[in-house]
Amino acid sequence: MSLHIMYDHQCSECEAYYIPYDKDIVCPNCGKDEEKALNIVTELAKSAQYQMSTMGFYSPIAWWIGSFGDFVALLIFKVLDEFYAQKEKYFKEIAESHFNSREWGTQQYMKNHIIDLSYKVYLEIEKNKLYRQNKSI
Repeated sequence: MSLHIMYDHQCSECEAYYIPYDKDIVCPNCGKDEEKALNIVTELAKSAQYQMSTMGFYSPIAWWIGSFGDFVALLIFKVLDEFYAQKEKYFKEIAESHFNSREWGTQQYMKNHIIDLSYKVYLEIEKNKLYRQNKSI
């Protein structure tokens, strides 16, 4: 069982789904600043690390999408698996390639938002790895 991210957010202006994961994140569709930040990067990193520690990979075999946060988590888990399988490229290169090849339909505005969010999650995972390594020394 993985850790789910039960979070839904829509822009109050254009109703686009997105995640204001930092104080300077504005709606990627219309640019509205709602001055609301959610510390979802930490939650996504914990969920990914839990999945990796129990199964040996990031993308769960079965994943119930009960919220927008769960949808985003699965996208990020897939790109994390792709990155750690390749390792010869930088994370952002793989994320851009992965998300550029995806069909976004009416949610094209989400592509760069998800690339940036996935990079933040990757950095948090790497930071946590360093912390655990230093703590065990």
